[in-house]
Amino acid sequence: MNKAIFSAFRVSPVIAMVLVTSLSGCAPGAWNDQSDSDVFFDVIENACPQRIGRFEISTLENNNASFLDITSRLYYGKIDPAGYREFVTSFSDSTAETNQAIDCIIAHLPKTTPTAPSLLPDMGNVRNDAPPPPGTP
Repeated sequence: MNKAIFSAFRVSPVIAMVLVTSLSGCAPGAWNDQSDSDVFFDVIENACPQRIGRFEISTLENNNASFLDITSRLYYGKIDPAGYREFVTSFSDSTAETNQAIDCIIAHLPKTTPTAPSLLPDMGNVRNDAPPPPGTP
């Protein structure tokens, strides 16, 4: 009876080797690594006011690709804080609560700008030498 069970699961040596190789290639924790910007999002979600306009920060992080993109660009120095504020207030509002949240996000930026992944092209608006936003005297 045991022979019948084992013969039903007979696997060719090639398939067994491919299966073992593919499963052993996954390092512990490989499925839950967080990028630096993911950690930054966790920090701002916990440290900053919970609302930007009528939206909760956690909702924006989970459901708004534009917010994720622009905040990642801010984090990696691809856009300056003034441009970030202008973008965020363009889709929300400019209330004190929104500006407090933006100020908090900006305050939690790392002192040294991290190296951006190659998938984030430089938009020519780096934090350190960006021109002021339009309409600024």
